[in-house]
Amino acid sequence: MRIRSIVISLLVIATVCSTAAAQNDPDYLEFEELAAIGAGSFALFGAGKLLNQWDSTYPSRWTGPLPGEPAIQRWLGGSYYPGKSNFLDGDFGSALTPIIGGLIIGAADLKWPASKRGKDFGQDLYVYGCGLLATKGLTAIAKGFIARPRPLLVLHPDLAATRTDRDDRYDRQAFFSGHASSAFFSMTYANKRVRGTMRRVMTADSYRDWRWLPPILSYGWATFVGWSRIHAYKHFISDVAVGALAGWVMAELFYYFGDRSYDDSVNDSRAPAMFTLTIPF
Repeated sequence: MRIRSIVISLLVIATVCSTAAAQNDPDYLEFEELAAIGAGSFALFGAGKLLNQWDSTYPSRWTGPLPGEPAIQRWLGGSYYPGKSNFLDGDFGSALTPIIGGLIIGAADLKWPASKRGKDFGQDLYVYGCGLLATKGLTAIAKGFIARPRPLLVLHPDLAATRTDRDDRYDRQAFFSGHASSAFFSMTYANKRVRGTMRRVMTADSYRDWRWLPPILSYGWATFVGWSRIHAYKHFISDVAVGALAGWVMAELFYYFGDRSYDDSVNDSRAPAMFTLTIPF
C-alpha cells in the first residue's frame, strides 16, 4: 500500500476515536452525520482504487496536449533528461502537504478560544481526513477512467521507451494531478481554519493587517507543489490546474460539512466561500 494511503487511513482512524467524545452536543455533528461523511468518503476512495486498476491496454480517452502546452511544459519544467525528478516526487511528496495541513489545523484548533478544544480538534481532523480520502478517490477515478499519458510519453517517447522502470498503468495517469488536488485541498482547509482562529484571537485591526499571510503561504506552497509536477514531467499544466480546482472544491465542501462549532465568517454566514463568492484573502 502506498505511503499516502497509510497516512490518510491512520489519520481517519485516529480522529474517529477522538471525535467520539463530541457526541450528544448540539454544537457538533451527530454520530449519524459523522458516519455518513466517513462512509461516503471511504466509498469514493474505494471506487477510485478499483477504477485506478483499470486494464492498461484500453485506449486512452485523452492522449495529446492542449494547444500551447508543450511550450508551457518546457518553459516551466525546463529540459527533460533521464531520471529527472525533485524532492516532492513520488509518495513522499504526495503525503507531505496533507501532513503539514493536518498539523496546521491541529495547532489552530488548540488555539481556538473555547472550552471544547479537544472536541474541536477531533471533529475537525476527522472531517479533514475524510475529505482527503474523498479527494484521493475522486483523483483516482479520473486517472483510471481517462488514462491520459504523462508528458514524458507525449514529448519524449524515445526516451520513455528506454527506461528500466517503466510502468504502463502509472504512465497513463496524468489527468488529473493527485499531488495538486491533495495539496490544494489541504492548504485550502488549513487556510480557512487558521483565518477563523485569527478572527477570534486578534483585534480587528491586527486581523486586517495580517489576514493576507495565511493564504499567501498556503496557496504559495500548493502552487509550488503543482509546479514540481510539471518540472518532473509528470503532468501538463492542465492536469495541475484541474487537480488544484478539484482540491479547492472538495476542501470548501468538507469544511462546510464540519463547520458546526466554528462560525468564522465575518457576517456569521455558514455558507461555503464558493457559494458566497468570497475570496481567500
